[in-house]
Amino acid sequence: MSVAKWMGLGMACVVVTACASLKSVESFTPGTVSIEQVRAKEKPAAEWKNADGTLTLEYDARPDTEQNLMLDFDAKGKLAAVREVITLENMALLRPAMTKMELKRILGNPRHVSKDGVTGGEIWEWPLEPADSSLPQKQITVLLHPTADGVMRVTLSVRYP
Repeated sequence: MSVAKWMGLGMACVVVTACASLKSVESFTPGTVSIEQVRAKEKPAAEWKNADGTLTLEYDARPDTEQNLMLDFDAKGKLAAVREVITLENMALLRPAMTKMELKRILGNPRHVSKDGVTGGEIWEWPLEPADSSLPQKQITVLLHPTADGVMRVTLSVRYP
């Protein structure tokens, strides 16, 4: 193969690599992309239709982070906001008797789900990344009632490796 052909092949690889490394969903700027463009980049974990005609896409288990994201779109389908949802502020919105779907609308899918051996319910956990990486990581834990599909208890605890 000639040098010119090798050079052409190398340039094609650079172009393909650049195209493959387009922005990830969390780096999109509000007002610049549509729902279709975001969906084409990455499939959402869930879609939430809002009463006002807007739409929210949920992206959980993000690469290199344990954060869940919600991307809010206006009624015309343009990105309006990108929100990290596993926060202390959102934890404060949780209350007894909320359903699993209400929890997911606020915090997104839990990172870990296990059975509670005492009540027979479920334990849902979301990691809460500390602002300072030298601090221990915390987690939001929700105990769900086994028969009412509702929240019994919400706690914040330190997670030790």
